[in-house]
Amino acid sequence: MKIKKITGVIKNYAWGNKYFLPSLLGTEEGEPQAELWMGTHPSGEATVDGVNLSAYLRNNSNALPYNDSLPILFKVLAIEKPLSLQCHPNKKQAEEGWKREKESRESGLPYNYQDDNQKAEIIAAITPISAMCGFRSLSSIEESLKKNIPNFFSTTLSKFLSSIEDLFMGIYSLSDSEVKALLEELEEAVKSNSSIGDFLNDLDIVKRALREFPNDRGAIFPLIMNIVHLNPGEALYLEPGTLHAYVYGNGVELMDASDNVLRGGLTPKRIDLDELKRIMTFDETIAKKSNASLDCFNRYEYEVPKGSFKLFRLDSSTYEINEDYLSLAIIIEGEATFTEEGGELVLRKGDIALIPADLGKYTIKLKGKLYMARAEKA
Repeated sequence: MKIKKITGVIKNYAWGNKYFLPSLLGTEEGEPQAELWMGTHPSGEATVDGVNLSAYLRNNSNALPYNDSLPILFKVLAIEKPLSLQCHPNKKQAEEGWKREKESRESGLPYNYQDDNQKAEIIAAITPISAMCGFRSLSSIEESLKKNIPNFFSTTLSKFLSSIEDLFMGIYSLSDSEVKALLEELEEAVKSNSSIGDFLNDLDIVKRALREFPNDRGAIFPLIMNIVHLNPGEALYLEPGTLHAYVYGNGVELMDASDNVLRGGLTPKRIDLDELKRIMTFDETIAKKSNASLDCFNRYEYEVPKGSFKLFRLDSSTYEINEDYLSLAIIIEGEATFTEEGGELVLRKGDIALIPADLGKYTIKLKGKLYMARAEKA
């Protein structure tokens, strides 16, 4: 058969939870498991038939004839604690940064860029997800700060409110004593907060940020960024340059094949403020969910700008598909029977399928739910 079962790579980051990926993959619970990587990125490469996926694709060139390497990285995320505030570069910024840091990489000095590729991404919720994405309007930010930290706003932050960029840089110009005063007032603000339902409000996120990063000025960002709630099946697309952080929940994520992350807070890791300022968009944004509509094969296709990937959701049904793109599919619930001219492959919850570009016609008989990532033509 041309359709192959592949094996992904688990990433044990501290922000992961202990139950979702073991439940998905049928493994034992232990330390936090944050991400399941399905791709060819050298930081965590999938395998097929006992070899690295990149080697398999080189040896089977018709599986991906329109690209030199797999241009996508497909993941499952299991989020228990807030991820760092982060931003990703566009293609030009990544190429410039990668070239500029060549000497730093070779000499063992700190550097930002892991590769020369851009990193746009989309996340689709398997369970309810709360996230921060982009900046609110200045008027909304002012209202939020006055309401929640009125003293610190009037004495300190109000002087930075000429623009979002000035506010952002002003927060990072605060002295140690000012940061201490800010965090103390944030602690007071969260004491009276009460949340309802499956999602986290801005003060819920502040509270979690203070707990996980007790001395981090980044705990203020839930009050100035958009809070986005995704119900299962809903998705959020993030352009390069958008400051964001996933906070809680489980979902599938699809992105360009890149591991370029510039951090902006809520992290013990290095923050390069100058480089972050260079790549980040400081515009007011309205965080819009990605609409999902049926494509010609009755898959739910999530709306993304033209780029290197497409994401689909398939629910229980039978799908007759005929296309010349390489795709990856992960079974989230139930089981799926893949049928092609060369035979039949049954995959169950947690299994991952590689569908080569030269397959042509195939059928998926699905009892459950799966997500499919498609590598677009360059």
